[in-house]
Amino acid sequence: MYGIAAQASSEKQWQGRISVTVQSDPPRNMSAGFSLDGNARQGELNLFSPLGTTLATLQWNPNFTQWLQGSQYRRFESMAHLTEEVTGAAIPIDAMFDWLQGKSTHSIGWQADLSAIHQGTLVAKRSSPEPLVIVRIKLEAP
Repeated sequence: MYGIAAQASSEKQWQGRISVTVQSDPPRNMSAGFSLDGNARQGELNLFSPLGTTLATLQWNPNFTQWLQGSQYRRFESMAHLTEEVTGAAIPIDAMFDWLQGKSTHSIGWQADLSAIHQGTLVAKRSSPEPLVIVRIKLEAP
């Protein structure tokens, strides 16, 4: 199972690859390896280069949301603000955690294809509002 098995804790762990494409003018593309610990309320997301170097770390809890890159960090009001700044689109973190667990959760403007989540693949698309945003996640087997 790819991180979707029930656990006693509300915090989960995932790792794999993520890509975010924002079809804006100019288009924005981001892809990285990742490790994700936590839940929508608090957690940590580490982004890695193909060689395994840490590119950035995102940390959040009810009191703060921050982006760490090397020795620099920036604080944000919320994960929505952080993801919009970094990728060009606000990503629905609450829904994303549900989707990773195979739960079909509605998020306005977003559609998640969970048909291959048991094989570790998630594709989520936002068609409204524009621009089109596509998030692709390929989870590694534990």
